[in-house]
This record gives sequence, C-alpha cells and structure tokens, in this order.
Amino acid sequence: MLVTERNSGPCAGGVLSRRHFVAGSAGFAALMLSPEPGRAAAARARSVIVLLLEGGLSHLDSWDPKPAAPAEVRGSFGTLRTTNPDLLVTEHLPLLAREAHRYNVLRSVQNAGAGNHDHALHRLLTGYDHPTIVAPQDVLKNHFPSQGAVVSRIRAAQSPHGLPPFVTIPDRAQLGKTRRLLGAGPLGLAYEAFETGQVPATSQGRYDPPQGLIPAPGITLRRLSDRRELLQRLDGLRRSVERHEPALTAHQQQAFELLLGEAGRAAFDLDAESPELRTRYGASRMGQGALLARRLVEAGVSYVLVNCGDGQNLWDTHADNFGQLKTHLLPALDRAASALLRDLEERGLLDSTLVVMLGEFGRSPQINKDAGRDHWVNASSVMMAGGGLGRGRVLGSTTAGGEEPRERPVAMTEVLATVYHQLGIDPRRQLPDAEGRPIDILPAADPIHELL
Repeated sequence: MLVTERNSGPCAGGVLSRRHFVAGSAGFAALMLSPEPGRAAAARARSVIVLLLEGGLSHLDSWDPKPAAPAEVRGSFGTLRTTNPDLLVTEHLPLLAREAHRYNVLRSVQNAGAGNHDHALHRLLTGYDHPTIVAPQDVLKNHFPSQGAVVSRIRAAQSPHGLPPFVTIPDRAQLGKTRRLLGAGPLGLAYEAFETGQVPATSQGRYDPPQGLIPAPGITLRRLSDRRELLQRLDGLRRSVERHEPALTAHQQQAFELLLGEAGRAAFDLDAESPELRTRYGASRMGQGALLARRLVEAGVSYVLVNCGDGQNLWDTHADNFGQLKTHLLPALDRAASALLRDLEERGLLDSTLVVMLGEFGRSPQINKDAGRDHWVNASSVMMAGGGLGRGRVLGSTTAGGEEPRERPVAMTEVLATVYHQLGIDPRRQLPDAEGRPIDILPAADPIHELL
C-alpha cells in the first residue's frame, strides 16, 4: 500500500469558540473511531466546502498522469513536480502544484457499478444507490437525503445569524437542471439547501444576492420586524391554549434573523471583497463561487457545495478532452482551488474547514475516436484538504494505464464517511425521517484512517 506523507504533523483542528465546542461535541464521545453506532469523535472540522466537478474529471490528465504510458493512454499533456516530492500532476495545474503540501490526493477511488451520471452523482451526494433515478418521475426526487441535508438536520441549531447550515452555489440542480440530487428527501423540506443563485463569470461582475435575503417589495425591515412581533403574539395566544408549540418555529426564527440581521446578509455580499482577491480567485464562475464559499464558511455555514460544472456537466469530456481541459476547465479550476486553499490558510480557517474536490468518476484510459475520454468508474482521484486531516499525503495508486487501483482501493462511501467523521458525526448514525422512522445516514463505511 502506498501512503506517502510530507509535513503532516499533528492533525489538530482550529480553535473553536465555546459555543461551537459545546454544540458540536454534546452527545459525542471523544474517541477517534468509536466502535459503537451513534457515537463519534469530537468534531475537528467546523465546515465543509465541496468543489463538485460534475461530469467526471479525467484522473489521467490531472492528479494521476502516466508519463510512461503509450501515447493513446498518456495523452498530450506533460507533468509538473509539486511541493510534495511524491506527487506529480498535469502541467495545467501549476498553481495547485505549489500548494501540494497543503492537501492530500486519493488516487484509487472507485464508484463501482455507477456507470452513468445519474447513479454516480446520487451515490456521490448521498452515499446510496438509486435504482430508479433514470425514470422521468424521479427528476426532482431523492430517495435518500444528501450529505448536505444530513449536516443541515444535525447542525441547524448551531447556525449563527440565521444563516442556513447547507448552501449550494449556484443551485441544487445537476445535469442541465434535469436532476436535483442534493435534496433532503425523507428528512423533510426544512433541510433543503439554500441556493445562492448564479455568481458572476468575471472577477469584476456584480453578484445579485439571493431573493430569499431580500424582503418582498413594499416590505421594509421595520415592517418585517412588526410582523414578527405580531406573529409571536398570535403564536403565544395559540400556545396558551394548545400548550405544546413554541412561539416561533426554529425555521421561522432563522428566516427572520437572516432577513433582519446585517451579519447574515453580509456573508453573501461577494462585492465586499477586494478587487485583488477576486482576481486571485479568477475570472470564472468556479473562482467566484469558491470565494463566495469561503465567505459563507467564515460566517458559520456548515456545508457549502460549489458546482464547478455549473450544473451543465462540463467535465464530461467525451470529445476534445485535451482542448477543453487545457483552454478552459483546468486553468479556471487551478486558480480557484489554489486561491481557496491559500486564502483559508491565511485566515486561519483551513484547519477547521474541510475542502473536498471530486467528480462522480474518472475517465477512460483509452482515448476515443473523438479525442475524448469516456466514463470510468474503476478509478478516479479525489483531493481532500484541511478540516483536521493530515497534509501532503498521497493515498493509493493505479495500474500502469490508470485502469484500476493497484494499491488501497477507496470506495466513494469512504470519502463521505471521512467527511462525517471530521464533522464529529458518526457515519453509522441514524436520523428520524418526517414520519419518525429511522434512516441510516450512510451505508456501512468507515473513514479513511490513513488521512486522520
């Protein structure tokens, strides 16, 4: 098994406030890996940012190049050395090559049996298979809650300033808006993602905040406050009769706090960032989305997903794989992800923010007749950084042509289990659905212990 490590040091997380520590660890045992379901290690990560490469990034043309392979497998890209002596990357990730000491690369991740985007994305986002996802009536349905929705359900009471615990950039849709696989499913609508709307495609573009942050026309903040007070009085009268309901539900209170509070709305104010920092993240929706994600976790949002395919399956490079990656996709990703890692580090947030960059599968070793690469579930690469994990580790390897794992196969569910573990959530935990029936938040899977 190949496990290399550089500059790993202790896996200490960032310093949490007393409120976050108490809320995040109540009910959990302070154990690394508890043998009992329902118990978990204390949270090391306060927040998670997922950079979703919808469509499936070619592992051979990014994190797992094969310079010794034949041209029909190797492709046209060269390689770069990185700040981790054990890691080579494609020549089109020069900025991430300089940050390699900050992150880990998993080179042997599999999403076995999920050969189309529907099944593979559903498993990546929920951990579960969805046997009927291709049926038209299932376009807007989740049979299982997404990981973000689970985090929302568990972390809802901890969100400051009325901020939603689960945010998606730009929205919840995938595959050209034909699928919505980030839903809460049986947990209920209260735990659905908050959608930011589209971010600018340039570093100078103006970002219009989500409609949910702006009161309806004619409703001033004073009038909204008066309405809350009236609602509280009416609910208080009802409660005095029924004796079992709180004056305002937690979700109503959260909505009022977000609308009335400057701190909550300021988290979405992308235009408040300096032109220099916005330029560092890049003139792309990937870059501006990553910057907005950093603002949100800094304000206290628990789980942010940035769709770096913009919901349009951009990484599905069946044709002109090398042209698309070289001219558009890899440069934008390189700038966005490297800026995010450095920005989080400079602000003291990387140790408490887990960054995960992944697609639903890899791409075929054999280049097809259209100069593209097709779906490949047997091998892909995932980048994970921060959130209390070690640093500079390369886990696993693939065969000479990148066809399948040679050492340490990693299942996609193990990646999700690691995210839960770092958040202090036992991957074997159950939650009640809207009707009180227990749901396993993840099929049986353990965290990736080599990264902990």
